[in-house]
Amino acid sequence: MKYAVLSPNQMLICFDHSEQVAEYCLRVDNHELNEYAEDQEYTYETMTPTEIGQLYTEVGAVYGGCQIYETRDILEMLKEQGADQAYIDKANELFNSSSLNNEIRCPGFLEDVLGEITPICPAQMTDGIYFMRNIDSPREEKDNG
Repeated sequence: MKYAVLSPNQMLICFDHSEQVAEYCLRVDNHELNEYAEDQEYTYETMTPTEIGQLYTEVGAVYGGCQIYETRDILEMLKEQGADQAYIDKANELFNSSSLNNEIRCPGFLEDVLGEITPICPAQMTDGIYFMRNIDSPREEKDNG
């Protein structure tokens, strides 16, 4: 499966594996967090864990975070919207090109389509480790009593 990731500054990059996507999103989010903290003159050393959590929320509200899409969903949406075959071919070629191993400015014709697709949440790509259902799931161990 191939993923396209749109960063908060409208840069597009593709990955083949969900682990790469999660790593990239974490790196971008941490960069935005550090810049925002510096701009606001916050220092992590003097902040409580609650304040750092609030900082993450503020940064998410200001920057929005990365948006993750499956490339096949983008191609399907282009088809559904009746896009010219040339645009569909151009998008497909772009997704399979080595040029998207590095960030590029998101092409305008893709920006419109991405606005019509619900992005994948980064937590969905990490095998559910951030979902509450793991906390309440039954234990595999049994008491010996």
